[in-house]
Amino acid sequence: MIKVVVLLRRSESWTRERFHRWWLEEHVPYAKKLPALRKYRVCLVTGSTTHEGKEPWDGIAELWFDNRAALDAAWSSEVGKTALAHSRESHADRLVLITEEHELIG
Repeated sequence: MIKVVVLLRRSESWTRERFHRWWLEEHVPYAKKLPALRKYRVCLVTGSTTHEGKEPWDGIAELWFDNRAALDAAWSSEVGKTALAHSRESHADRLVLITEEHELIG
């Protein structure tokens, strides 16, 4: 199983609330249409114990695919290109990690 982890930092002109609303109400419908997407999770940052008020990231997305070929096909599809373009309007920075998941406790 391949899991993509995406960390986003909102644009400075956006409030945290605006960013969270954009993600859940506007962006999720695009991402949910990705071909071969097995699971999709969004985690919205609401605080930090080490960087309170200056959190380095505002949200984390996790997207699961059966394998790397399925991921590549999803991102290169028209839906994938549209979702990526839509995402770019919301954030100042992003970090994308492609991981191989090993679930040890289910």
